[in-house]
Amino acid sequence: MSVNRDPSIRPKQGIIRNSTLFLLGFATAFFPRLLSSYGAPSAINFVHFLVIPTVVGIAIFTTELKDRKQIAMIGELVFGIGILLACMTASALLNQAGIINVFVDLILLAEPFIFLLAIMAVPVGSKNITKIKHWLFGFALFNLLLALAQSILLPLGIYPKPQGGTIQDNIVGVFGGGGGNAGNYVSCTISLYFALYSFNIFKTVPLWVKIAGLLATVYQIQVSDSKQVFLAIMGGWLILVIVKSKDLRKLLLYLIPFILIVALFFWAIKNLDLEFLAAYKNWLDRDIWGLDGEAARIKLTAFRLIPSYYKTPLNWLLGLGPGHTAGRLGGWVLRDYAKMLMPLGATVHPVSADIWQAINASYLPQESTVYFPLFTWAGIWGDLGFAGLGAYLYLCSIVWRRICADDFSKFLLLSTAVFGLILTQMEEPGHMLTVACLLGLQWHERQLRVRSRYHPAHPTDADTRVQIS
Repeated sequence: MSVNRDPSIRPKQGIIRNSTLFLLGFATAFFPRLLSSYGAPSAINFVHFLVIPTVVGIAIFTTELKDRKQIAMIGELVFGIGILLACMTASALLNQAGIINVFVDLILLAEPFIFLLAIMAVPVGSKNITKIKHWLFGFALFNLLLALAQSILLPLGIYPKPQGGTIQDNIVGVFGGGGGNAGNYVSCTISLYFALYSFNIFKTVPLWVKIAGLLATVYQIQVSDSKQVFLAIMGGWLILVIVKSKDLRKLLLYLIPFILIVALFFWAIKNLDLEFLAAYKNWLDRDIWGLDGEAARIKLTAFRLIPSYYKTPLNWLLGLGPGHTAGRLGGWVLRDYAKMLMPLGATVHPVSADIWQAINASYLPQESTVYFPLFTWAGIWGDLGFAGLGAYLYLCSIVWRRICADDFSKFLLLSTAVFGLILTQMEEPGHMLTVACLLGLQWHERQLRVRSRYHPAHPTDADTRVQIS
């Protein structure tokens, strides 16, 4: 394999652009649910497990970086991923978890950080970034338009409805695969992130177009009954305000309007008989809250059951093993893909079945995923203990310190963390790779602005081409 950087040479057979490989890797995580919903083998959902590491490897080893900041960031991310892998391996050895558990859990948790390596390895000013940005917006727009079409065609019986779930559950854009798989939440989140990103980056696009995109996204959230998206977005924004505001007066300036809006919203739910508010009433109209309420009892089930299986004090440090408790692997993947993964040596733990038994015994999780005890932060702690949780938080801190230098990037990271308290959306490849891409694009845009300020005549780098020999 050799690298050709001569911009005068036109692409020909056998030459693949790094940007094309990057987009191909993203597509393998973004579109497989849509393909499987139309009859493709379920194994297609695992293709990105192999494609993403390959794309990242090619990007890193074929790009000659001179920027010390980029090199340092890549090095620290690699180091952080290594620590997480070490914790997973130690946990697997302690709990006799299968090797396939370690591999799948590593991809589910670390894939966005691995993918971020690829976009951070692109030289600042490369034409690759513009190409990637436009294609990603195309993917996101297709997801939004398909969801809007589903909202119209599903009630008419024209669009094929998979088994399971309500019509709202199946307004999922490209994240199909059957009702009840939370694809509607993922689809709405991605639509909303890109709608907000368009305000931040496309300066020449008319304002009315951006507003129309945002309103279409709000409609998608409402019509697909994805109210948890609003909860996570508001939670991320509130945390950002608290973290950012060092001046008490400014903090109050932000918090008082927020509190008033929330209070008005709660009053409307309690007192107004409006159809679009009906979906939110089951959060407030019952006596389920408080430390002894049913909501807290079922939501915190994992924290009550997992320690009961500890056999050694090391379990507090390393958990019960990757994929053995309340994360996406233990709670969902090993159930849905048992026929595929069990022959490869995957292992399960009885605590996962205990958590599902508690879910089936309570009426609340059947009404809203807000009450589900299976969520990412509980899963990381349960699977990998405090050591694994610390390793994951260290990876997040690298992104926060080195990449999230603006409010929008910090908002993306914080709102995603809130999603991890609701369900396992923090382990959804389509969601997490989208966040990784937007964070990387934001970082590149900032570097370009800095360079244009201090080096107005700075030339852009040629698009890297990788010649397969």
